[in-house]
Amino acid sequence: MEDLHGMKEVAPETGESKWEQNKYSIYADLGLGALFFIVGKVTEDLVLAAIVGGVTGLGLIVLQRFVKVDLLGGFAVFGTIMLGISTAFSLVLQDSYWVQMKGTALGLFTAALCMADGLFRQGAYFGARFERYMLGSLHHNRLAIGMSLVGIVSAGGNYFVAENFSEDFWLTYTTFLDFPIIMVSFFVILRWARKSG
Repeated sequence: MEDLHGMKEVAPETGESKWEQNKYSIYADLGLGALFFIVGKVTEDLVLAAIVGGVTGLGLIVLQRFVKVDLLGGFAVFGTIMLGISTAFSLVLQDSYWVQMKGTALGLFTAALCMADGLFRQGAYFGARFERYMLGSLHHNRLAIGMSLVGIVSAGGNYFVAENFSEDFWLTYTTFLDFPIIMVSFFVILRWARKSG
């Protein structure tokens, strides 16, 4: 569609268009989380659950080459690297305690990268990619810094639960209970990061 000056009009993004753009990568993330929970519950073996989840995630990366829908989202390269590190972490350590601590260790590592991106690169990597999932215009640096803080809170919560509760409760927490905490924190950050006007 063109305007009176012959310029091509760009349709404004809506919640529906954002959902259509990102829904398959969201489904993939939810599926991997559900797979980890189910394998962990059925086998009572967190190491096996982590390895199955990691191998399945790597399988999605291979599958992405053959399908048109976006299974990996805006973090395809970074997600691939982190998934490889996560799978190697589980394979090398082969210990349920360290499978639980993986959320804390990798969470703090990712939070440090987000913070550095926000402080030194104005959120050019993480902030810009997080914005892909949001409506409206956001300050990329604030978004990256905010997501770093959310990551630190999540890593701390994971550590507290892993150290003080059973493996079974940790599995439930990391699959279901951690998410609402992250979402509340995220909406606070989103309000701070949104551009006025």
